[in-house]
Amino acid sequence: MPFAPLSGVRVHYEVAGAGHPVIFLHGHAIDSRLWRGQIGPIARSYTVITYDLRGHGDSDAPATGYSRTHYAEELQGLIKHLGVTRPSLVGHSLGGGVAMEYALSNPGRLSALVLVDSGLDGFSYSGSFSGAVLKQRALLRQEGVSRKFVRAAMVSPLFAGVRKQPELQGLVKTMLSGWSGASWLDGTEYPAAAASHLQRLGSLRLPTLVVVGESDLPGFHEVANELTKRILVVRTAIVPEAGHLAPLESPEAFNDILLDFLGGAVGKALI
Repeated sequence: MPFAPLSGVRVHYEVAGAGHPVIFLHGHAIDSRLWRGQIGPIARSYTVITYDLRGHGDSDAPATGYSRTHYAEELQGLIKHLGVTRPSLVGHSLGGGVAMEYALSNPGRLSALVLVDSGLDGFSYSGSFSGAVLKQRALLRQEGVSRKFVRAAMVSPLFAGVRKQPELQGLVKTMLSGWSGASWLDGTEYPAAAASHLQRLGSLRLPTLVVVGESDLPGFHEVANELTKRILVVRTAIVPEAGHLAPLESPEAFNDILLDFLGGAVGKALI
């Protein structure tokens, strides 16, 4: 099991395939097993790099350091550690926000960007969604990553799609149970950036694909619409009958969309 020692934090990663490097970033509270349906098919044409963000999966979980800047610096360290140049990034949910932070802070260092059911810094989510997140965070701070917390998390509408597939439901429950909870236990107040991602999207100058599950929550469809309006070079795609975890719920449909985009955006050039 390979680890990269990045600023004192050991980050677990896996590499498969050969060709242009594509780095996959998972969402909050889960881990790189989100991409299990992508590794084989995508690695036939590209170098697939998956990793667990700090505090998730098999990576270390420091007590602090969970701002988007910290996550993006960690990604930069992994890219340097692996010696890849101008990779493409595929980010899901929180991972989409991290990928955006890296792309906005490192112009010219990426080949393409894929944002999947992505979050968006500066976007105002509905009161009901924000309230549900705050309630879950309060429960975690009270109970830790307990059975009670995992049960409460699993009834979230974010996981409605995987609840229809018992095997996937079990996998997501396992990922949640193995989460450290560190990002929600971190009490550090991180300073706000001078400008949000929403305000800075117009400065992106690389091929971008925005993907959203057909049955994902309305807020994430609204985010996808904002991304589409504001990013200069953009394609959009909807994964039919999928929810928030579209790559896990409908891997074949998602892979077809991703491979079609990557083939046009970056081809299959070797590293």
